[in-house]
Amino acid sequence: MFHTGLRSGTAVRTEEQADEAELYFQRCRWCRNTTFQRLLCPTCGSTDLVPELSEGEGVISVRRGTTAAEADLWPVHMAEGFVVRCRVDGPLHAVRPGVRVKLAGAGSSGRRPVVRLCEEVPLDGWI
Repeated sequence: MFHTGLRSGTAVRTEEQADEAELYFQRCRWCRNTTFQRLLCPTCGSTDLVPELSEGEGVISVRRGTTAAEADLWPVHMAEGFVVRCRVDGPLHAVRPGVRVKLAGAGSSGRRPVVRLCEEVPLDGWI
């Protein structure tokens, strides 16, 4: 589940509210593996998953087999060990595997987390 930290009745997000964005993942009580939005633990098959709050920091990973509908989604390996597909807020030349990101909020649909680049990535001469 993904919570944006928005208070009920608030229609416009501010920069302060972006800092309040929350991302919950699941940890298996049996094997301690972490996962995101699953019914069963992918390691041991247990249904005993408890929600935990992520610190919201991760690294963009390599994406494979992307469809046109998912062109703006990137897999992000979060610090806690789970992977979540996110929209990345940043210049196109900077969005690539290995770049550190931090949770920024929810997208327009509210279903996919949005992450923001942690550091400036210089142009590499190809653009």
